[in-house]
Amino acid sequence: MPIRLFFILLLLPHLAYSNTDAERLQAIRSQAFSTCSNLLVHYNPNHNDSDPRNAERYRQALQQLQRLVTLEKDPLLIKFAGDMRERVEDLEKQPTSSPELYPTWINPLLEAQARLDQQASMLYASAAPIEPRRLTLHKLTLDVERLQLLYQTRTFGSLGVYVMAMDETTFAHLDQQITQNFTTLKQDWPQHSVELNKLMRKYDFIRPRLLNHELIWVPGSAAYYLSQVSDGLARIDAE
Repeated sequence: MPIRLFFILLLLPHLAYSNTDAERLQAIRSQAFSTCSNLLVHYNPNHNDSDPRNAERYRQALQQLQRLVTLEKDPLLIKFAGDMRERVEDLEKQPTSSPELYPTWINPLLEAQARLDQQASMLYASAAPIEPRRLTLHKLTLDVERLQLLYQTRTFGSLGVYVMAMDETTFAHLDQQITQNFTTLKQDWPQHSVELNKLMRKYDFIRPRLLNHELIWVPGSAAYYLSQVSDGLARIDAE
């Protein structure tokens, strides 16, 4: 079981009764990103050696997403998460012999995820404030998730981008924010500096592949290392 999912499961009873709305909304956004990114790796027609655990990860993330939006009780979050579930169920019914048709179901999935993320972001902004270093941690996690999803979308091909505006500077801008927030966190949260340094090294290892799009695509490796970074940040957030 992925570490991030393990900590989400541990936190579910706490999230049900907690007043920290921001924590619940952060978990919702993270699970929605994880659903889409892992699904794209699993179905990627340009990736012949997909790890079967990617299918397990996207299904588990989707399941946890449904539980979390039920706890949040926001009608729009419930609707958009339901739309995501329906698109995934439709895709899973399709024959694997026609991968060129996958975008028919994946594009609406990505659009539903973007709408969910926008709604969760609005609710997060109006939630009770949290400590600054945890806010930085949440921003860092979401930027890693965005970079992961955008990379998987690009390597897949024939997919729309809905979660954020895209131009030739988007990847570099996200990378700059990620490295800056790692530095900020190490300064503001010294008791976690050792773990943050380890996570930064994992990011640095895959970073050239994420930024240099003339290199061979490595969707599986990107998913592996970026998920390790996200899982490690979730572990810090859960402490």
